[in-house]
Amino acid sequence: MSKRKHAIEAYFQSGLRLHRTGRLQEAEQVYRQVLAASPAHADSLHMLGVIATQCGQPEAALTCFDRAIALKPSAAIFHVNRAAALLPLRQLDAALAACQQAIRLKRNCAEAFQVMGHVLSDLGRPEEAVAAYRDALRHKADLPDGYNNLGLALRQAGCLEEALIALRQAIKQTPEDSAALGNLASVLKELGQPAAAEECYRAALRKHPDDAVLHLNLGIVLLLAGQLEAGWREYEWRFRAGAVQIPACAQPRWNGEDLAGRRLLIRAEQGMGDTIQFCRFVAIAARRGEVVLEVQPGLRHLIGGVLDERQIVTVGQPLPPFDVWCPLLSLPHLLGMQGLKPPYLTADADRVAAWRERIGTYGLRIGIAWQGNPTSAAERGRSVPVCEFLPLARVPGVRLISLQKHDGLDQLAALPEELRIETLGEDFDAGPEAFLDAAAVMQCVDLVVTSDTSVAHLCGALGRPVWVALQHVPDWRWQLEGETCAWYPTMRLFRQPKRGDWASVFTRIAACL
Repeated sequence: MSKRKHAIEAYFQSGLRLHRTGRLQEAEQVYRQVLAASPAHADSLHMLGVIATQCGQPEAALTCFDRAIALKPSAAIFHVNRAAALLPLRQLDAALAACQQAIRLKRNCAEAFQVMGHVLSDLGRPEEAVAAYRDALRHKADLPDGYNNLGLALRQAGCLEEALIALRQAIKQTPEDSAALGNLASVLKELGQPAAAEECYRAALRKHPDDAVLHLNLGIVLLLAGQLEAGWREYEWRFRAGAVQIPACAQPRWNGEDLAGRRLLIRAEQGMGDTIQFCRFVAIAARRGEVVLEVQPGLRHLIGGVLDERQIVTVGQPLPPFDVWCPLLSLPHLLGMQGLKPPYLTADADRVAAWRERIGTYGLRIGIAWQGNPTSAAERGRSVPVCEFLPLARVPGVRLISLQKHDGLDQLAALPEELRIETLGEDFDAGPEAFLDAAAVMQCVDLVVTSDTSVAHLCGALGRPVWVALQHVPDWRWQLEGETCAWYPTMRLFRQPKRGDWASVFTRIAACL
């Protein structure tokens, strides 16, 4: 090596040392100076791409990696980091191809298998991601984040017990890793071990006391375990955690203080089922002063039984003047759990009469719903394949009447002949207002059987009998044990005895019928 090349390489190594200590600007300056002296220095181009990736600039990183690969196509790590830059750009097929190229160049490249695991997870192929992460750890047992990534993929694949082992190994290797502690807590919660999950979240918070996501997840675990006061307090972190988005208000947030002479705006958040469940607290707030409630489009008339419709606006409409505001699901934290008791919603009498005539009075009339919003992050594991309702159809005299709208209706085309489900026509809840027909139909049937959907909340809020099929570890509001529900006295809960076991749930429901 000539003296000039030796000097360039030594200077490049000084840039690497700066880079390793986190002095990115100084390292970048060194790499650029190397390139000024030697424009074909592929390693400097590559490291500029690494810095761009670290700074959240994947397009710039990709340009650097492509130039580096053109100069040095046999460097496996260049292809690995190119794949990593393609990930945030959602160019997943190209990222997978880059990982495969890196592995062709270096068959034991642990980093390539690791990034391949990331890509496969994002592609919704968790079993293949698990295999990729296992290959990465086989080639490099101490790979940073290796066991944490494996645990997350196992969780995504539904292998919770194996995920537990991997995440405990991650914490054993890196005890200060609060991310792995939080992931372990999530798996423990999904396994129905809220006390152990709480312990993990609190351990992680001792290391990072201002981590909003950890606080929010701790709140959910506490609510699941029935520790409501502490749970609602931690649940207030949902906004800082980015889990819930509400447009900003210039007016101050209400914290439960006296409302004399001031108007309070209460803003709906999350799903329609949440609004139906928590609107009971709005009437309590209204006893303290003047209140305006903002709800999702379509709910204004339904919620009108809780508050005068003149005090209700829908999202997207101009807001009336107000002095303070608060989110709807903050009311239990601010007011306590003393909301209105069901029934606090009512069905329109004319609609009830019309639907009673259409449905008739013969048979044991059971309204059913099986599918929630498939785009919701909370939906995983909650919906029930409609074919699971077959044991109910075999009960003599039973009529199954669909309350389903939109999502899940495609399943009706593939039903076995003995599973007969009546549908209510195209005009069922066809107008701009949501659930008005559903509420009326609930007054005309003998029972509603549903998965964990907004239908369950509506039926409970109307004070009608409703049986809810719940996954093994359900949403926090149903807690972990018991057949009765504190939110809705007319509700009965049927829980999976083990994950994924809907057959036992519906066999039991049929026996109870």
